[in-house]
Amino acid sequence: MNKNTPMGEVLEPVDRAIVDALHRDGRAPWSRVAEQVGVSAVTVRRRYENLHKRGLIRVIGATDVVRLGLGTPIYMRISNAHADLDVLIPRLRERIEVRSFHTLLGSVDIAAEMVLPPDADYSRLVAEITEGTSASVEGLLLTHAFASGQDWAPPFDTNEPSRLAPVKTEPAPHLDLSPSEVKVLGLLMHDGRTSLSDLAASIGKSENTAARTIEQLKEHGVLDFRILVEPELLGFDTEFHLWLVVEPQHLKQTALTLAEHPSTKYLTATTGNCSLAGQFIVRDRTELFHYSTEVLGSLPGVRSAELSIQTATYKRVWTSIVDGKYATEGQPLDPIEYLRPRP
Repeated sequence: MNKNTPMGEVLEPVDRAIVDALHRDGRAPWSRVAEQVGVSAVTVRRRYENLHKRGLIRVIGATDVVRLGLGTPIYMRISNAHADLDVLIPRLRERIEVRSFHTLLGSVDIAAEMVLPPDADYSRLVAEITEGTSASVEGLLLTHAFASGQDWAPPFDTNEPSRLAPVKTEPAPHLDLSPSEVKVLGLLMHDGRTSLSDLAASIGKSENTAARTIEQLKEHGVLDFRILVEPELLGFDTEFHLWLVVEPQHLKQTALTLAEHPSTKYLTATTGNCSLAGQFIVRDRTELFHYSTEVLGSLPGVRSAELSIQTATYKRVWTSIVDGKYATEGQPLDPIEYLRPRP
């Protein structure tokens, strides 16, 4: 059980329907969401703002950090860390390079995904994070993401989760953005419902220009609006991580098959001691045996599979989670500043 939310707490049906609508279009007008949910626009907005204020949901602008040249995605597996969690967790939370991290039950104590700017010194970063602790770190280079966790969604009216975006079979080409596009994207990554007036003020242009900038980012394929919500609130109590060693001739087909499975939240090819790494979700731990035998057992070329249960999440998509709530304070990520050389 992930201890992010109180045991047994789930969203009310109306709130669940609002989350479902916003996950598909996070900037949809309240009137359109109201039509889908079957309540008034005033009710939709009031309930959304209540959930947002309580830190239970947050609309974000989802993007592709590799296409934008924001840096190199690295997956850190941290072991021998139990005695030092009170030191390591604050350090990981504070590092801007850390996009998400979780504590686990298994041979790995912490899994952290990082985006390293081009000039970053990985060895120095690891040393700063682990200084004074007994933790050991294994770094995996992420070479291709087949499925993004931001696209995982359990529809309101069905029992099986689905993907909101197609599985990525090939890497997308690099894309250069204008300064205005970069600024708007950074604000929307922090809060997907940032007003047009605030976006316009940030780039010194009109609201019409800000609206066109959003559309340009969407047309470029580097902006989708999704909603952050902890899976427990949707009735999914068990998240786990998998590290698979797959025979090279079966790697791509196995990855595509696994990426399409409804339990797959995130899946990437890696370098190092495993060839595929990912995050997965089932409703409860009783489903783990079925998953291990029926799902993993049917995949071709799998030499070994290491599974670790997720016990808590402290950061998702650069959003800190404190006491089970999404933190709303802090500054939006400025991609230009992020890429500026560090001393």
